[in-house]
Amino acid sequence: MTKSRELSPVGCIALAYSGLVLALGIYSIVVLLTVQDSILLSGVALIYLTFPLGWLIWQAWDLLPIEMTNPIVLTLLLVGAGWFQAWAVSRLVWYLELRSGESA
Repeated sequence: MTKSRELSPVGCIALAYSGLVLALGIYSIVVLLTVQDSILLSGVALIYLTFPLGWLIWQAWDLLPIEMTNPIVLTLLLVGAGWFQAWAVSRLVWYLELRSGESA
C-alpha cells in the first residue's frame, strides 16, 4: 500500500505555476488558430513566465530555418519547459527537505 503525501507549500506554488503556464499556453494556441494577424503578447508573457528555459528555447528557435518554425510548436515547447521547471523545483525542495530530515 502506498503512503499518501501531503502537498507542501512549494508544491502548491508549483501546481499553481503549472496551471498558469497551461492556461497561458492554451490561450496562446487559441489565438494563433483563430486570429488572422495575431500580435501574440500572450506568447511573450509565456516566454517571460518560463524565463530560464523559455528564453533558451526562444534563442534556439531563432536559429532554425524559417520553413521549420511553427508558432504552435513553440508554444507547446514553452509549456513543456514551464512544466519541467515546476517539476524540477518541487523535486529539489523535496530532496532538500529529505536531507534536512536525515540530519535532524
